[in-house]
Amino acid sequence: MKHLILDANNLIFRARHSCYRRNYENVIVHAFFRSLKPIIEKFSPDYVYFVLDGKPQARLDMLPEYKANRTYHDKDNFGSQRKEIIKIIRGVFPFVTIRHPLAEADDVIAHLALASIPADHEKIIVSSDTDFIQLCQDAPLTQLYNPISKSFRGAPSYPYAIWKALRGDSADNIAGIRGIGNKRAAILAADENAREQFFVQRSGAKKTFERNVELITLSKLNDTSPLQISWGNEDISQIFETFTSLGFKSMITEKAWKKYSTPFEDLSDGSQYIIS
Repeated sequence: MKHLILDANNLIFRARHSCYRRNYENVIVHAFFRSLKPIIEKFSPDYVYFVLDGKPQARLDMLPEYKANRTYHDKDNFGSQRKEIIKIIRGVFPFVTIRHPLAEADDVIAHLALASIPADHEKIIVSSDTDFIQLCQDAPLTQLYNPISKSFRGAPSYPYAIWKALRGDSADNIAGIRGIGNKRAAILAADENAREQFFVQRSGAKKTFERNVELITLSKLNDTSPLQISWGNEDISQIFETFTSLGFKSMITEKAWKKYSTPFEDLSDGSQYIIS
């Protein structure tokens, strides 16, 4: 069995960036659904999960400035178009949409890969976020596909989460240990003894490292009871009706629709793999 796990916000933001200098009604919605079909077609999965972000409460408790460096704007009407994409996925696509209100999509995806989906099933995570490299190391038969480069990311020989805890993550506003670059982080990540010797020499570094490990490491959810789950609609004719109502003419001609709809026809309900 093959499970395709989509990092929803990552893919929606990718669609947004592809619309640079183009501005018409629902341009981001249109771009998203045009880019979705090739991904499903490439992998021919049995199940697809569309995983949304919740509030990163545990990380904010540890580091209040977590992701505070990010700036947001809605000049392109992104907020309402993002909501429209999610509404359509939930309503008419044969996916399982899943969200935890107090956890990021990364954590829900980790739970799927590490705990919910059987170890002997193939799992493909679609995201440009490198944090998922650690799941390729920790979860059997898990791969990370970058939709921007259209290639799989390889996992290094050293523990990726340890490397990133040493190096820091500027995208998430997590400071690394001063003086450690990529190469030195790789050496220390691969050699626990060298790492401990470094911490003896560098006052306060171990405390920062341990905090970063906790911030960066992805593991299964401790509490799955508040998961918000919606099951997909297997009647894909409703996708056609939705695209028609939105005026997506290039996707609803007879020839275009046949090409678009075919990859979605054999998808199954993956609900039995959501919680374990």
